[in-house]
Amino acid sequence: MPFFVVDDGAHSHPKFVRAGNAAVGLWSRIGSYVAQHLTDGHVPGEVAKMYGSAPQIKKLTAVGLWHEHGHLCVRCPQPRQGDYFMHDYAESGNPSRAEVLDRRERAAEKKRQQRAGGTAPGKRRPAAPPLPDPLDFGDEPPADAEDTPPEDVPPPARTPRPAAATIAPDWEPSPEDVRAAQVARADAGRPPLSVDELDAVTRKFIRRQLDDDARAVAWGGRWRQWAETERPEQTGSGGVVVPFAGRGPAGGQPQSTADQRAAAAFALAEQLRAEGNQ
Repeated sequence: MPFFVVDDGAHSHPKFVRAGNAAVGLWSRIGSYVAQHLTDGHVPGEVAKMYGSAPQIKKLTAVGLWHEHGHLCVRCPQPRQGDYFMHDYAESGNPSRAEVLDRRERAAEKKRQQRAGGTAPGKRRPAAPPLPDPLDFGDEPPADAEDTPPEDVPPPARTPRPAAATIAPDWEPSPEDVRAAQVARADAGRPPLSVDELDAVTRKFIRRQLDDDARAVAWGGRWRQWAETERPEQTGSGGVVVPFAGRGPAGGQPQSTADQRAAAAFALAEQLRAEGNQ
């Protein structure tokens, strides 16, 4: 059976903390439903309402754990009107519907070959047992699988999963990574990072990953968690952060395009927090 993947750092992630235990419980339960029914991350609206309340659903969409129709996340598909989509479902390590069905079909074919080789008269036994399949997790074959003799047909081609590797020295966060980190910082009451500070934080992050010989398929999520809590060092110019309009000294205004973007990220976080408390 397929499994719904939950990261071991989810318990302290800002999105889960802001959503609260009740909404996270709904997120986990719906994740089990999605994995069982192979929806590839799509959540039927009627199922969401059957398992959870309207405030819980609103909190999940407000913090970005779910998307509703019309969302702006470039990595996630659009759900139908009234339905939802679990943010980064495939990127979190959950297998797709095609992968699960392919794995089940290969398991059924293996059992058909074993039955045919062991009981059917006149059938030639294979010269050697097949090598274990690294993607075979013991799924049961479909109940209506035909008991037919094996055919000399090569197995279907599989798309290899990307291998984990060390971070590139010139790696850079995506605009979505930067936006998510700035929103989380604003929501936690921390000042935004300017362009120079983002560069410094990224260089420090890369050095740490290289020193630890860390390996990963993608680095955006780790960088966001790093940047959300990073406290930049003071620079020789006498300061590192230009205060938000309305949050800093009287009359303080963002002094650069980067600071204006950070102020906009803070305003978005305030809006998400207000909607989540309704």
